[in-house]
Amino acid sequence: MKHLTEADSNALADQLRIMKRRALDEIRAAAVDAGSDSQAEDHEVQSHADEAEAERLGDVRFAEIEIDRTRLRDIEQAQQRMACGRYGICVDCGEAIPRERLLAQPIAIRCATCQAAAESRSRR
Repeated sequence: MKHLTEADSNALADQLRIMKRRALDEIRAAAVDAGSDSQAEDHEVQSHADEAEAERLGDVRFAEIEIDRTRLRDIEQAQQRMACGRYGICVDCGEAIPRERLLAQPIAIRCATCQAAAESRSRR
């Protein structure tokens, strides 16, 4: 984190806290929505098409919750790296992740070059 000023570090810590709060809010809202949907379905007569649509919507909500949970995990890991002094260091090459990249993507774990290489490998 030596390549970041104290102001940069504070701004990034604030940004991570905001991102975490949003992720938690989205997870809570999805859980409330899922609970209210299941209660409404208990009282309605449904066709097979209605059941299929309800199942599809449930699958979409589950996928959205998983995305939010993954994002929350990534945010918490970034906060942990910050607390340990490892924030902003590429996990692959060990070089500093540029300030601009961190400001745009505070949960970044790789520099742009290593991220591109990792994405290339995962497509194979």
